[in-house]
Amino acid sequence: LSDAGTEACATDATGGAGLRAGRDAGAKSSEPRYDAALADLALELLRIPSVTGGEAAIAEFVHEQCTRRGAGSRRIGNCVVATRTGEAGGPRVGLFGHLDTVPPAADQPCGREDGRLFGCGSSDMKGALAVMLELLARQHRASLVAVFYDREEGPYLDNGLRSLLAAGALGRLDVALALEPTANAIQAGCLGGLHAEVAFAGRRAHSARPWQGENAIYKAHACLGRLAAFAPREVVVGGLSFREVMTATTAVSRGGRNVVPDRFVVNVNYRFAPGKSLEAARAEVADLVAGDGEIAFVDEAPAGDVAHDHPLLAPWRERHDLAVEPKQAWTDVAQLSEAGIPAINFGPGDPAQAHKAGEWVDVSALARSYRLLADLLA
Repeated sequence: LSDAGTEACATDATGGAGLRAGRDAGAKSSEPRYDAALADLALELLRIPSVTGGEAAIAEFVHEQCTRRGAGSRRIGNCVVATRTGEAGGPRVGLFGHLDTVPPAADQPCGREDGRLFGCGSSDMKGALAVMLELLARQHRASLVAVFYDREEGPYLDNGLRSLLAAGALGRLDVALALEPTANAIQAGCLGGLHAEVAFAGRRAHSARPWQGENAIYKAHACLGRLAAFAPREVVVGGLSFREVMTATTAVSRGGRNVVPDRFVVNVNYRFAPGKSLEAARAEVADLVAGDGEIAFVDEAPAGDVAHDHPLLAPWRERHDLAVEPKQAWTDVAQLSEAGIPAINFGPGDPAQAHKAGEWVDVSALARSYRLLADLLA
């Protein structure tokens, strides 16, 4: 890989503005050679648009890169599973990274400047994909299984990791790391989440004669009041404090501006702590609605177990004095937990940069992530 690492990414078809090529042209990288190699590889990944549903090109690129690095690589649809076999008797460690991004902002720059890589998905999580690929280029004591999968940013039921796990495509794993952006801290567990559409029924009428109908919006008043009063609940799991929250996120009525609506639907999003089942979470939503409306659960994802004290992770965590935090969001740690694989979130991206316009990742963070994970695998 080139040591220059300073080209601007081409502007993609979405119209996102690139960094000025002239500003970067001919500049010398200030990072050590290996850090620059990671940056160059990450830039190649950033140049390939991969919005959810359009991952074919990046999947083929990753498959080719895995093969070039001497790893056994299988492309399964738009997912890639690559293996670098370690020493006999060593553990099998899985690293997981999704190939897709959210749609880029119209003004998203793409390129390299002042030790940072800019581009849609740079933090979440193409920088991490580059780290995974480079780790496949060398032998480790542990066997490394690198899993690159599609459709993570879309609905849970479409997530490419679900089909890989269901098909048994990964084999036995002793421990796994989802390389979600955590700023190289350990984020343990993850919240579960569900969306419930709560429909309130009324009777249609002309808005000039509202007494002739029943306003479905007003039928929701008591339930919305209970939702507004639902304060965040602290739940401690494995010594980490998670916050459970229940929130109304959308509201839609049926009819025109001069119609008393006969139907009003509120979307309720509940985020719940590790250790709580989906059945228990559904029951809590039903208790809050208290029969005032009809509930349809439209999207559900389980919580992820807390595993930062796993015997393969605890010594590594202590050796490097890694910060440990609760994951106050949902990640694929939940799917891995459900499959019986102990897993944590750990990646080089900055969580505050995920999905932002102007998204970036520090090259130094990629290098640190590489070295920490190489130490774990050793």
